[in-house]
Amino acid sequence: MITKKQKKFLEKLKRTVSSEGYFPSVREICELTGLSSPATVHSYLTRLVESGYLRRDGRSWIVIPEKATIPLVGIVPAGSPLEIFESLGEEVELPEWMVEKNGDKVALRVQGESMRDAYIKEGDVVIIKKTPDAESGDMVVALMEDSTITLKRLKKSGKDVWLVPENPEFDPIYDPFELVGKVIGVLRRY
Repeated sequence: MITKKQKKFLEKLKRTVSSEGYFPSVREICELTGLSSPATVHSYLTRLVESGYLRRDGRSWIVIPEKATIPLVGIVPAGSPLEIFESLGEEVELPEWMVEKNGDKVALRVQGESMRDAYIKEGDVVIIKKTPDAESGDMVVALMEDSTITLKRLKKSGKDVWLVPENPEFDPIYDPFELVGKVIGVLRRY
């Protein structure tokens, strides 16, 4: 945890690194922040390193990108549909490659084995981008008419649309449904 002054200091550093393309020297940081003492700048930098916001790189520092998180909002069955949950009160940290500027994303914990042949197991966390649209073959979370949700593969043929499990022990779903979102990633803890 850092103080408001340290956060303001860090934000000035981030803006400078972003606009200039390099980390400023201690003297440049003094000018940038209005601090007159290089020792004070060093103490700020040390505190930011200890807090995980900066990393020492030889004679300079590197700003560590902030980790993106999204809410874990419930459980999605990969099996029989289950009632949707609003929030579990947890957050899931996203890998940098999964972070994109646009799109509302949420995480759902998988329950069941209907997607096992797509290498999605019970306990995995699927990251979905909320969208009412998806292509045939996309893995989706669908809201059923009875307000339950399920994780399946979307199939389209002409005007026909249905949900297909990735496990031969489960049947396809032809009942009416509405797309909640499209799966953009799977997180698994071993």
